[in-house]
Amino acid sequence: MVRAYLELLRLPGASAAAVPAALARLAGTMVPIALLLACVQSGRSLAAGAAAGAAYAVGSAVGGPFTGRLMDRAGPSRVLRITGPLAGLTLAAAALIAAGAPAAVLPATACAAGLATAPVGASMRALWPSLTEDAALRQRAFSFEAMLSELLFILGPTAVTVLTTLTGARGALLATAVLLGVGGLAYGQAPAVRARAGRPAATPGGADPSKAAPEQGAEPTPVRAAATAVLVAIALTAALSSGLVVAVTASLRDQGSAPELAGTLVALQSAGSVAGGLLYGARTFGGTTYGRYLRLLIVLTLALAALPAVRVLAPGLPAGWALVLLGVLLVLSGLPMAPAGAEEFQLIGEMTAQRKATQAFAGVGSFIALGSAAGSALTGVVADRAGPGAALCMPAAFTLASLLLSLAARRAITRAVSPAPALFPTPAAAADPTPAPTPDPRGTQT
Repeated sequence: MVRAYLELLRLPGASAAAVPAALARLAGTMVPIALLLACVQSGRSLAAGAAAGAAYAVGSAVGGPFTGRLMDRAGPSRVLRITGPLAGLTLAAAALIAAGAPAAVLPATACAAGLATAPVGASMRALWPSLTEDAALRQRAFSFEAMLSELLFILGPTAVTVLTTLTGARGALLATAVLLGVGGLAYGQAPAVRARAGRPAATPGGADPSKAAPEQGAEPTPVRAAATAVLVAIALTAALSSGLVVAVTASLRDQGSAPELAGTLVALQSAGSVAGGLLYGARTFGGTTYGRYLRLLIVLTLALAALPAVRVLAPGLPAGWALVLLGVLLVLSGLPMAPAGAEEFQLIGEMTAQRKATQAFAGVGSFIALGSAAGSALTGVVADRAGPGAALCMPAAFTLASLLLSLAARRAITRAVSPAPALFPTPAAAADPTPAPTPDPRGTQT
């Protein structure tokens, strides 16, 4: 298994780009909790810290697709020379003013830092096709990215905790700012990233090449319909993760357990997701990306549907054993999550022209942010009105909705996946030498 990922990272230019990209992405997972702790330790309220973290997330979600589009047009290296230092400096400013600035200034500064943060993860996903023509390695790259995303969301809060202990909350936020800026800048200077020069704004005849696709016989409407369906399905799977935090917290509180254990329990699901991603990426699976994605959604729905069993069995179990049971079910439900995320991005890649890859993947991140916010809010309402048992049903309900939507859009998705211009063509498509018309990709992080 390790050898499979080492083969991926040994591709020329892969490690030089993947390592600084991972550091920049790690910083992104550290920012919300670092802002929260810096605010609280400076004497501000929890609400003020949460608002600052939310403002950063909103800025990232809004700015990501626009910065991604600029990276596609001008080349990621040129953009990151500006956005890397700018994001780091703006976040450092937020650390310095955390104690004395007016209430509205800190969220505005955090939002500005989010707007300046380039979608490095999206850019890295768009970079892999230029590093290898092997379809199996390209499929493995998406599994690696999905697994890495889960791992970083575990490591980020842990790193903030360690830094806060050593340097204080403001020092942790400053360190996060340095990591964000340096990581983004270093990624932009990697040889493989510098080689991506972007696309020209116009052809020699003066036409915008991004508008050439419809003239080549493609049908843009099915592509847009398919992309919209997949993006909403991705938002629904993001909703399950955020909703799960609320549901587990409500369940623990109702059982008389410490609600603060919810973070540790949900981290078990992320650990299961990392394990599932490692195992899934070490093998090559046949069939279409769409077919694999549907099968994984079915498995994920069934695994999440077992979570409400805790509410049925818990009354007859000691409190400790009820927590163990919930932890085991969370680990099992996490196993298909990273593989499903890998196939989601693979599917988006197959219906996206390479010239818009970073913008497309950055758009996925925005849908993930929106889905996460909606899932948390909706599950909170259900927990208050129908109880913790109903809240524990919500993750499976979100995943089932994602599955049904993906099935309903089957015809549009299968028509939209055109192998010739795809970012990550399927193995069968990659071997077909017949040129195909270039579809007009939908305008769509993660």
